Amino acid sequence: MRTLVRQCWPLLVMTLTTALRAQQADPDEFVALEPVLRAALQKAAPFTVTIETVGGARRVLKESDGANDGQGDTPPKPTPPPQTPPQPAPDDGKDKKKPQLQLQQPGFHQNQGRTTGVVLTADGWILVSRFALNFDPSTITVTLADGRTLPAVRKGEDTSRGIALVKIAATGLTPAEFVPPPDVKVGQWAFALGRTFGVDEPTVHIGIVSAVRRQFGRALQIDAYTSPANYGGPVVDVLGRVLGIAVPLSPAGRDAGVEWYDSGIGFAATIADIPELIDRMQHGEVLHRGWLGVTSETKYLGPGAKLMAVPATGVAAKAGLHKGDIIQEIDGVPVANSFHLQMLVSSHMGGDAIALKVRQASDDAPVDMTVILADTPFEERQQKKDAELPPSFPLPEKK
Repeated sequence: MRTLVRQCWPLLVMTLTTALRAQQADPDEFVALEPVLRAALQKAAPFTVTIETVGGARRVLKESDGANDGQGDTPPKPTPPPQTPPQPAPDDGKDKKKPQLQLQQPGFHQNQGRTTGVVLTADGWILVSRFALNFDPSTITVTLADGRTLPAVRKGEDTSRGIALVKIAATGLTPAEFVPPPDVKVGQWAFALGRTFGVDEPTVHIGIVSAVRRQFGRALQIDAYTSPANYGGPVVDVLGRVLGIAVPLSPAGRDAGVEWYDSGIGFAATIADIPELIDRMQHGEVLHRGWLGVTSETKYLGPGAKLMAVPATGVAAKAGLHKGDIIQEIDGVPVANSFHLQMLVSSHMGGDAIALKVRQASDDAPVDMTVILADTPFEERQQKKDAELPPSFPLPEKK
């Protein structure tokens, strides 16, 4: 043992010395960053705007109908059974607990207050976070960098990215320049900007890009501080170009959620890669993650994903898939296992057409088919407290 320690000691000393030197950053490097940051802020300031919402009805919080706390859409309420007159309970002399009433918080109230938005086009399309519109506000206003405050009309949304579009009657605005997601690198600077408190210029939080292709390829992970104050605001690089929009997203890839708020982990929804979705949102569509309608067998390790259940109401059953079939490819990408199948399907939106190669259990023959994905049902888009695999598996190369 002593011989081993003597042999390893020089390497250990050298490693510690290198680490200590790396920690001794040159202060001039941070001084040199200041003008870079100032230039980025000056470029981003014109397209960083203030969003304010007023009014709206808080959703009723009742466990019986699955309603939520404003972090997503309200589910459809089931038809109540016919009412019958209550029958008095017999008095047996025992103390009875009072029945617990369902928690309700209806009413008209001030919404989320101020948040941030980004100018998408010169003719008044503004990107915001769905967080700002949680309670269906009756009034939405946009305050531009030049001080003008204009009413906005709510348009479409993308629940999978936590973003929404509003429209104001304005022209000649300065739109943001967006960075293509493939050009974003882990470790590069990421500045999260907000207009909630900044009057003359945006507030800024400095960080780096921690990971790419999170949320089924829809977002970047950053460590710059994000909060309701800058949700909807731009996350920019050193050139003032937008890497993504700061949004509260669920770590499990569900709809927007704030369970990681103030954790040091933030998300920025990427925009440059979804022009066709932006067009659908401008036409008022509310977009959701795609849903195939299958349950795969997790014990089957692949290659491919073996189907354990195919509900009759799902799009897969209508396309001819059955229990025991193995999905081998999606859009030419080989499916590794059941978790990879979930990632590949969830990277699409409802309404997208995907090409499948399936090995059927009935005759063991591969079959090619095209399936139009449905919107993910409300129950599957809601937050789940149990841990789930992070939706950031790498995509295999196409053949």
